[in-house]
Amino acid sequence: MREIDARGKPCPQPVLMVKEVVDAGVDSFAVLVDSQASVENVRRFAERSGFSVTVEEKEGFFRLVGRKEGAPAEEEKAEKAAEIAPAPVKTLLILSDTLGRDDPVLGRKLVKILLDTLAVQEKQPQYIILMNAGVKLACEGSEVLEALADLEAKGVQILACGTCLNHFNLLPSLRVGRPTNAYEVTNLLLAGGVLTWG
Repeated sequence: MREIDARGKPCPQPVLMVKEVVDAGVDSFAVLVDSQASVENVRRFAERSGFSVTVEEKEGFFRLVGRKEGAPAEEEKAEKAAEIAPAPVKTLLILSDTLGRDDPVLGRKLVKILLDTLAVQEKQPQYIILMNAGVKLACEGSEVLEALADLEAKGVQILACGTCLNHFNLLPSLRVGRPTNAYEVTNLLLAGGVLTWG
């Protein structure tokens, strides 16, 4: 079993370290991480790569063990292909909690109006990625939580930058969506169909 010590590594290093051993063709690995965000990011990556994952909490860190389950099912392969196919992927990248720079009050109002409107539209993005101050939109006290929750209920994945949440000390305040990492974000952006706000 390949052992990986990713404690103290910033996002997305733990995922990239696991990816390196997965790409080398290992059947099992154990990785040590020291944050809940890293646990979720590594677990999600490993499961998508065909590994079953167990998590054990130790004193001050977590130990994840991944074991190969065999080739992903055809349905999973089709789902993965759909995630990276440029045509159907529509990603809304929001970089701020306001829209425009001249008037922050107006900017926040515009974001609320646009997200409220988007929530009732027939066509919606598959992903909404929140980065920089955009992560504040999905946190406690945000005026757009209801709109984001409606979008999430309709199948839109709300992804909040984990590094940004940590920077603003907002990880415990996240109310809609889930933390993401640079590896996942860059894959979605490179897949195309991206609209940027902020």
